[in-house]
Amino acid sequence: MKLVRWLIVIGVCAWAGQYALALVLPNLVMETVYALGGKSIGYNQFVVNRIPDEASRSIVRPSPDLLYAVCLYDLKDGPLAIETPIAERYWSLQFYQMNTDNYAGVTNQRAEKHRVGSTMKMTLISRDDDPTTYGGTVIQSPTDRGIALLRASAIGNRAAQQAALDASRCHPVD
Repeated sequence: MKLVRWLIVIGVCAWAGQYALALVLPNLVMETVYALGGKSIGYNQFVVNRIPDEASRSIVRPSPDLLYAVCLYDLKDGPLAIETPIAERYWSLQFYQMNTDNYAGVTNQRAEKHRVGSTMKMTLISRDDDPTTYGGTVIQSPTDRGIALLRASAIGNRAAQQAALDASRCHPVD
């Protein structure tokens, strides 16, 4: 009988513990990435990373087939303007809030293929801002801090993809 009771206690603790871990771990990971990244690259600007190799870990498990640029954003001082050329091959701009949830994204794939060759201009605003006061494409962040991750294909001749990332901007709205 004692064994059954112990097994039940262990099972309940494991079950409750997994939920606690699932709630805490994503926030802890993002806070760490945000703090370390802020010290090394700063905030509210795109930083283009070198092509990843087996030792690269500035992005968790990066693909050697992709080029990366990252903007650690902080909207406490106001909205950000994001401008990025959209290259012909795979290109994706994804927005992550501080619990690692992906809340918005733009790509040049499938139904969005019409974007190729254009420059995407958007305004990133906080949850407290009114999106109707801004023109054009507006992305409303559920948190004041987060990460914008820009990815482009690095397969084959990557000159156009690299140029698109190098020309990308993330800065406070003037």
